[in-house]
Amino acid sequence: MVEEILSMKRRTVNRIMVPVNEVVAFAYNQTLNEVIVSYRRNHYSRYPVYFKNMDQVVGILFIKDIITFWNKYQDNPVVEFVRFPHFVYEDRSALDTFLELQKLRLSVGVVIDEFGGVSGIITLEDLIEEIVGEIEDELDERQKPFVEKLSEHDYIVNTRMEIDDFSEYFNVAVDEEDDVTTVSGLILKNADRIPKVGDVVEYKNLKFKILEGTRRKISKVRVIKRKE
Repeated sequence: MVEEILSMKRRTVNRIMVPVNEVVAFAYNQTLNEVIVSYRRNHYSRYPVYFKNMDQVVGILFIKDIITFWNKYQDNPVVEFVRFPHFVYEDRSALDTFLELQKLRLSVGVVIDEFGGVSGIITLEDLIEEIVGEIEDELDERQKPFVEKLSEHDYIVNTRMEIDDFSEYFNVAVDEEDDVTTVSGLILKNADRIPKVGDVVEYKNLKFKILEGTRRKISKVRVIKRKE
């Protein structure tokens, strides 16, 4: 637990936040009905509300604040129902941000860069997940093998597996220019993004299908070896 908390002290908010291009937000003059339509589709509980663009966030709309009466005010603009936003600098430590949100009894912060532009949002759940998730991953490492063989050409792999061990196990040479230390790093390097569950990434004679992960990392993949 101590190590995970120290890791949060070293990690900055911009490595944990939901980037702005993935944030679902609403213009100040959109209606409550539009919010509910979106909520039924994606089930997010909080939405930033902006004036002209996302660099002008004016508030946060909480679904729980409107869910009991939205149908009576469905044509009203969302800005009438927002809470004041709380801003967090993107280079602030995750631990300091977590403690600040707790102290202020807030569940979400708007992340801004040095120029005041919005770069994403951070939630208390995301920060807690950083601690709990790391602990669960470490426990999984101690309790389960990194590779589960399903067949001669089909495997389940924990992406924390060291790349040298992976290379030896699967008899595949990892290029020096890839410069990675884990299976997760190899996949991310060749995908140029964080793949979603169900995505497939290919490397040489191997095919990686993402089985488990979050929007910040991948944790388990299915590795399929092409038959020679």
